[in-house]
Amino acid sequence: MKDTKDIILKTAYDMFLYSNYEAVTIRNIIKATGLTKGAIYHYYESKEELFKAVVDKYMLENLEDSDVTYDKLKDIIQHTIDTIKGKTNGMLIESGSSQIILPINYISLMVSAYRYYPDYEKIGRTFFKRKMGKWEQTIKTAIEKGEIRQDTDIRATVATFMQVSTGIVANMMMGGSITYALNMLERQFWELYKNIKK
Repeated sequence: MKDTKDIILKTAYDMFLYSNYEAVTIRNIIKATGLTKGAIYHYYESKEELFKAVVDKYMLENLEDSDVTYDKLKDIIQHTIDTIKGKTNGMLIESGSSQIILPINYISLMVSAYRYYPDYEKIGRTFFKRKMGKWEQTIKTAIEKGEIRQDTDIRATVATFMQVSTGIVANMMMGGSITYALNMLERQFWELYKNIKK
């Protein structure tokens, strides 16, 4: 039974990823999975409920929010680079999709989640506030330990590092590939670090 549910979720994820929310119907999902209407409705009462389950599995469960603390700014930078590369490569392998389309489609799916998933905005805001707090604490520690300059504007630096993390689509559009985007993201992180390093 778990396999059937996973087939439904994976198929729905691919469909929501490549079409907008409005375009995907339960009928499309039934056809794509080869399952009966009853099999789909056994697990999900509506398209809205299925969409929420897709977002839970493929977006919210992927949010990283561990309790790990970092003694050095270099450590959180490297961890962030490794995490972004791992997730991006994982999405490419899992979906088997084109490198150019995937990040843009993922952002489109995120926009749909803001529109059709109750409390998604609140969940996202809470996650980003925790993530900002982790960066802020790490930068404060880096200042105290003399790793970076004393005159570093903590808030602006946190915002800059986080914006680099979300700039993968812009990098991809400039370079034409996900490989370029990931390499540029890594270069941007280390260039920022170099500019505030003591």
